[in-house]
Amino acid sequence: MGVQFFSTFQHSHYVELAISKLKENEVVAIYAVPLDNRSLDMKFVDTMHGADGTSLVDIGLIISMMGGTIGVARGFVLHWGPIFWGLIGAAGGFAIGFMYDLIKNLIKRKKIRTAKTKTGEVILIVQCSNEQSSFVEQTLWGNLALGVAKTRMETSQFETSSST
Repeated sequence: MGVQFFSTFQHSHYVELAISKLKENEVVAIYAVPLDNRSLDMKFVDTMHGADGTSLVDIGLIISMMGGTIGVARGFVLHWGPIFWGLIGAAGGFAIGFMYDLIKNLIKRKKIRTAKTKTGEVILIVQCSNEQSSFVEQTLWGNLALGVAKTRMETSQFETSSST
């Protein structure tokens, strides 16, 4: 029977130390997979299925409602009437709110980009024999693994995968 370990690490020198220590002790079936970080894409409108907190129309709709109300109220004394001034106030309010949200989110995004961003994680997959399993598990935990999972494999699977 063979053992297979799945572990996750923050992308740091501890991953390299763990791999080096495992290779020094004749554990050669090691596979490391770096994970990509989530990209910071802005959405114009939050949907029912996902909201990232950076919707650009929220403030625009609020100011649009206020601008439309003020436009209708002032339109009774102005030349084009309440309907046109209500529409002008709503469109102007939405444009002001949208531009405010856009500038605010671009500045926030620039600060996030210039700040030191969190590095990605690395998944480390290690195959070993039963005799080496306790050493491998101690090595992974000793090098600051975020999590470790252990599965047992049949001998025929272990022999075919480790010989390639």
